[in-house]
Amino acid sequence: MKAIHPPLAATLLFGTGLLLGSAHAPARAGLGQPVASVSADRARMKGQLRQRTGIGYTVEEITLPSGTVVKEFVSPAGIVFAVSWHGPTMPNLEQTLGSQYFSQLKAAEKTQRFGRNHIELTSAKFVVHAGGHMRAFFGMAYVPSLLPSGVSLSDLH
Repeated sequence: MKAIHPPLAATLLFGTGLLLGSAHAPARAGLGQPVASVSADRARMKGQLRQRTGIGYTVEEITLPSGTVVKEFVSPAGIVFAVSWHGPTMPNLEQTLGSQYFSQLKAAEKTQRFGRNHIELTSAKFVVHAGGHMRAFFGMAYVPSLLPSGVSLSDLH
């Protein structure tokens, strides 16, 4: 099994360390959660919120002080079905993915093959693609069962 590329691994480990330091506060939002959770994300990320509408979904876009942009895609049912990010820093993945999906990603680190500068995890319940290097990170995660009909994966960037 290949290990995560050292710069990406260091970033993920650093982010995980930050998360463990705040482990007493459960993640209140993220993937699979109601749209009301976006406000908690914005507050915890100390970001600016902007909303836009796509065909069959709404995008809640949070710009972090670092310049990283986190997009939370909300279905007509009011559930966050996908998230994406890009920018100079990694967002708090536990916050962005939510506790349930973050724990699946952490468990997959032990069993999945992650390539150089990227992570790719695909299952019937959860998909995540992430990568990059210092000052240029990107990623996308979604729950296939929550994807609204008519929404294409190309819409989620």
